[in-house]
Amino acid sequence: MKRSRSFYLRLLAACVICLCGAILLISFSNTYKLPGWSEIFSAVSGEKIVQTDEDFVRFIDVGQGDCILISSNGYNALIDFGNQSDFGSELLSDLQSYGIKRLDCVMLSHFDADHVGGASKVIGAIETKYAVLPEQDDRSESSYDNFTYALKESKTEVYPAKLGTVINIGDFEITVLAYNRDAKNSNDKSVVLMAKIGNIKFLFTGDAGTEVEKQILSDKINVDCDVYKAAHHGSRSSNSKEFILSASPEYAVFSVGANNSYGHPHSEVTDILTDAGAKIYRTDRMGDITFKVENGKITVETEF
Repeated sequence: MKRSRSFYLRLLAACVICLCGAILLISFSNTYKLPGWSEIFSAVSGEKIVQTDEDFVRFIDVGQGDCILISSNGYNALIDFGNQSDFGSELLSDLQSYGIKRLDCVMLSHFDADHVGGASKVIGAIETKYAVLPEQDDRSESSYDNFTYALKESKTEVYPAKLGTVINIGDFEITVLAYNRDAKNSNDKSVVLMAKIGNIKFLFTGDAGTEVEKQILSDKINVDCDVYKAAHHGSRSSNSKEFILSASPEYAVFSVGANNSYGHPHSEVTDILTDAGAKIYRTDRMGDITFKVENGKITVETEF
């Protein structure tokens, strides 16, 4: 049956009205509890969208290494970059899939390859404003050289890590708790950080060993926390019982590679943390581990 021109005009008008109505409903999705544009884009494209009003700490699965993303109110910080420069491409892809377009601050615990390895691929590819770093080491590893070159090329402003240094990332306050620049080995030169949001505290210890832990306790530094990043991937040369009991975490995270040759995390450490009442999370078994903070409470999400 042949349709008149007026019929098609009316049909077009009806479609336009329906489309406008859908746009209005989605735009006011918070009121009507409908999916917003970011959810729709995520469903269609498969990309992970970071909600800028969320406050969270994400332990990114980088195998046998460390990488921690802190996000709050659209501000982002990264502590360490995982292992080896070739992994940096995967880390960069992960950060982009989370919707990270700018790193307001990057921090490095120390210059070992499993903490700085992926940095050269991230710095510059994602706008990076500031870097807070320990003193330059005398090592000549290519990952360290590549990192410092990337910082220079990207014109990132670099500041030295000092005791008491405070970095604000949205509602997070990140403080340098300890840093022994005169330590004899690189692990004990790790910068120890505490991130606090409201009454919730996250303790990041890099690869610091038991001697550093003893010094921290001797100096009566408060390490009480809710979430504890196990030092040195759960090595028994770190994570002493005295230190863990002083920290008294509700959650403990091991950033480790599957079937790693070091035997991390060691059973002695997991036993100490379990006996202390901490819930154990491992990147080798759970992938990315995200601690969301809302109304003074923590919820945990894992990739697997």
